[in-house]
Amino acid sequence: MAQPSKTRIFMTGASGYVGSVITEFAIAQGYEVHGLSRTDTNDAKLKALGAVPVRGDLETLDVLRRESANAQIIIHLADAMTRNPDFSAGLRVDAAAVDAICETIRGTDKPLLVTSGSLLVEADPNGDETTETYPLQKNPVNQRWKAEDHAISWAKEKGVRVISIRLAPYVYGRGASGVRLFMQMHARNGEVTCIDDGSARTSTIHVDDAARMYLLAAEKASAGDVFNCTSSTNVTALQLAEAMGSVLNLPVKFLKFDEAVAKFGPFFSKFLSAVNRASSAKAIQTLGWEPRELGILEDIKSGSYQALAKELCKD
Repeated sequence: MAQPSKTRIFMTGASGYVGSVITEFAIAQGYEVHGLSRTDTNDAKLKALGAVPVRGDLETLDVLRRESANAQIIIHLADAMTRNPDFSAGLRVDAAAVDAICETIRGTDKPLLVTSGSLLVEADPNGDETTETYPLQKNPVNQRWKAEDHAISWAKEKGVRVISIRLAPYVYGRGASGVRLFMQMHARNGEVTCIDDGSARTSTIHVDDAARMYLLAAEKASAGDVFNCTSSTNVTALQLAEAMGSVLNLPVKFLKFDEAVAKFGPFFSKFLSAVNRASSAKAIQTLGWEPRELGILEDIKSGSYQALAKELCKD
């Protein structure tokens, strides 16, 4: 008797930081994962996870169409903007890729999950948490919001089941991500930078908790849904700086915002000083999702970043 076929996920960015954890969890839950891959190295990563590598990138639209047609779930994590020196060109690449996928799955109930960030929205003027309906930032660092807006327009105008996951500014865990990069940078500089008084509160999410939200959203979310993917909204910039400083044996150096811009540029300075308290209540209520992993401060001081800290302290 023939075995029933597994539900197939097609994923861009499947070998990346968040994508590899989604791939791991999806396969453990019985899904079959096909991951877009540009290199032999990424092929090997995907095979090691138990996924099927598919050669292509966001500009091989025929591959995107074919794989979307053959999958029941599509998850889009690959980033065409950040590494492109021309951000607007990256937006065009992303839009064309989303269009190719949406044209293929239009008229079906297949979900397309796209990836955005909770930093898109303005902070609440009273310091409260924000929801997915809050207005966008008036002076964003870049125009990344256009990618989410374009993807969600397929849901609003044509009924395609597009869902957006807005990741917290700090995605952490497994000793990797931006936290790793910050620790490496601070170690090189011999001090941990904190902007102004460090009172800005930000949102965080463990990569494992984020991966679980993606899979729950693929199962339960509706066309046009947007979810903040956060676990804590109370960690301050100073607490993060002090946690990194404690494990790296480095002092915390306070800089005024203008001083930080002169030294590090506007993007990094705005990121470190941004107030972002994005509530995940909608995901908890709608998807039945609950964060369960170690908090970011504990993970830095006594969790997955310990090995990195020891390595950096030797240098």
